[in-house]
Amino acid sequence: MRSNKEKNIIISVFVSVFISGSQTCFTNNQVEFTKIKSGSSFYQECKCELGTGETLRWLDTHDQDIPILRPGTKSNVYTEWLDRNTYSVYISSLSKSISGAYKCVTDHNGREYSMVYHVEAYDPPYFVNTKPDQYVVSGKDAVITCEARGDTEPLISWYKEQDGFVEITNDDKYEVTSEGLKIKDVTKDDNGLYKCAASDLETGEGIDQEIHVEVITMPTIIDLTASTNSKVIEGESLTIECVADGVPHPEYSWKKIGYTGENVSWHEIANTIVFDEVQESDRGAYECTAVNNAGNFTKIINIEVLVAPNITELNNVTAVEGSTAQISCKASGRPIPKINMMFLGDESDEQSIVWDIKNASDTEVEFYLSFLRVNRSHAGVYECNATNDVDFDIKEMEFRVLYPPYFTTPVEDVWSWNGKSINLSCEHSSDPPGVITWRYQGNEISAENQMEINKIIADKLHKSPLIIENKTLYGVYECTAKNEFGEAKKMITLREGFVPAAINNVSLANLTSYSVTFTIEPPPIEGPGVIGFTAEYDEVDNYNVTDIHTNRTWSIHRPLKIDKLKPNTSYYVKFAAINEVGTGPWSDVLEFATLEQTYFRSTPDEPEWEMNVEEIAVKDKVLKWKNSDLVDFYLIRQCPIKNGFIEEESCEITQLDQTNEFHLDEMNANTTYYIELIAQNTVGNSTTARITVTIPGEEAPYLSSAALIGLSILAVFLCLVMLDLLLLLWRRQGVIANCCVKKKKNNREESLNSRDKKGLLKDKESNGNGHKEYEYNKNTGAITGKHSSV
Repeated sequence: MRSNKEKNIIISVFVSVFISGSQTCFTNNQVEFTKIKSGSSFYQECKCELGTGETLRWLDTHDQDIPILRPGTKSNVYTEWLDRNTYSVYISSLSKSISGAYKCVTDHNGREYSMVYHVEAYDPPYFVNTKPDQYVVSGKDAVITCEARGDTEPLISWYKEQDGFVEITNDDKYEVTSEGLKIKDVTKDDNGLYKCAASDLETGEGIDQEIHVEVITMPTIIDLTASTNSKVIEGESLTIECVADGVPHPEYSWKKIGYTGENVSWHEIANTIVFDEVQESDRGAYECTAVNNAGNFTKIINIEVLVAPNITELNNVTAVEGSTAQISCKASGRPIPKINMMFLGDESDEQSIVWDIKNASDTEVEFYLSFLRVNRSHAGVYECNATNDVDFDIKEMEFRVLYPPYFTTPVEDVWSWNGKSINLSCEHSSDPPGVITWRYQGNEISAENQMEINKIIADKLHKSPLIIENKTLYGVYECTAKNEFGEAKKMITLREGFVPAAINNVSLANLTSYSVTFTIEPPPIEGPGVIGFTAEYDEVDNYNVTDIHTNRTWSIHRPLKIDKLKPNTSYYVKFAAINEVGTGPWSDVLEFATLEQTYFRSTPDEPEWEMNVEEIAVKDKVLKWKNSDLVDFYLIRQCPIKNGFIEEESCEITQLDQTNEFHLDEMNANTTYYIELIAQNTVGNSTTARITVTIPGEEAPYLSSAALIGLSILAVFLCLVMLDLLLLLWRRQGVIANCCVKKKKNNREESLNSRDKKGLLKDKESNGNGHKEYEYNKNTGAITGKHSSV
């Protein structure tokens, strides 16, 4: 290593001319050459013993006298008399602009002599474009740059710190080039401190620069993830994190592929970008770039934005019956929704309906429901449902079908009696609603009266229902409903109604000791149909005694059974038919006699439910009825009811042997059942007892029965243990006390037995300052003792 100490090379050439004469001053010419670093000072003395007429002068590079330094003056180049014979020149800061020949001149014997000093300023070597911290990439060849300049081309040398700086020479690892020090196949071992030394061969001037070299690595993105998923639902938050490795640690930059506008939807935080609320437009590819001094690395992640379905178009449609029409439902979403349409009304004619689905884009779908021939059954509300992985959207529309009036029953017979007011309905189906008009045609009346009646109902011409209050207005009424698409007529015949005629055909169907069952053929009637029957009966012995007899009424479909009769007893009974007009005349009296109880077994009576049977069924899940000795077994039939209808295919029949209850545990909860109960024996079966029961849902118990029993046993056991502990502490009694005493006793006996086996028992008693020892001899049985002092 070269010293940084300033060195000057002084080349002096002496040219001597011999001159005879006095030697009191220099009498020959001399020349000296001096090189000094720029900015340094130069000082030179010129001595001469001056005689008469002799002088000393300093001339600059332009042969001009150099001024003498005087008070108050300042000059870079000046002269100064040190004494009478010493005259000096001083340059405070030498530069190349004032370099040249400086002369000290004297006159001697008429001749001029000079001492010439050629002073030249030079620039020392200096570094340019040399950074004290430099980076090299691992795995590649790299150059550490060091550039030096000077008056001459400096010589560059390299050193590396290895327990002191060691000079680097060309080998397989290093190569000194004009650009710098080339390091081949950089590894981590190339980290460290290097020194670049620059030397000027002419002046010997040298400088050096320490360079810290750090081995860096190319960035590598090791993870690029989206939280929580690269598929995100619109409106949710999203964070994309980029994790990279490299030396030095890389910096991050982000961009959306194919998007050149200004970002407004996300913001960067360190190595992440955050979307507070993801929009559909945020869908796409995002590029993360990790950058350091070694280079850059890029990775891309695709973000899929899922959008909930949105029905964008579903309009109400109006069409005329017989024409064609189309309902369109359009929806958007990502992924593209699945779409379907449902008719919310009653069943419609589907033979003339076709549908089609089209994908308008990767996010839009269109559903078309086409009616090739519209009819009124198509009218109603249609529901469009669009569904994808995110959510669903439902909207409804109304399809209105315009059609002429229509009567379900174009011909109808209506009964009235005794001046009863009656409503004649002109109810019809049409869209838009039809305008109603009425006409009347009477029975067996003159044309003049016919016109008069038509005038009477003129004020009710457009009313429905038409209220008829006069019984003389029996006849045919014509109702006409009309709208812009057509008209329809309905003929209503208003007839006078009468009560049923007397019953002539009554048959005995079943006879027991306690009951009787009849069958009746309804009588002919001019008026409303028969809706039921009534009977009046009593024992023969009482029938003529009083006019007050037992009555019983049945609906048209119920068995005509009279029960709770006396065995072996004769009865009179008569029947009458009932319709809406009233009760018809009584039939002839019919006599019958119940069977002997001693010799005959009758059919069972209809089972009689216990009081509050519905409440008991809901609370205890059991049906109860009153038992009878005449019953051999019961048949019970239970059928679930849904939407108000009995599900016959789901009915179950169970046979019960002489019991008065039926458990409902196996029936479905939250279900209503229709239940029939029939009693049966060898003679026959009873009439049917009916009931409707709703099975409630079960509330799950907090603890099972087994758990409750276990907890009860544990509680009793703990109480017993606590009581025994109290006895132990208080009286030294109880189970625990007995166990402890028995254990101690057993331990004591075992100890005695152990000593007994050895044949010697010793017992010591303390007695003042001494004790006694007793010895027991097992063989002889003798006990001896002695006293010994302590």
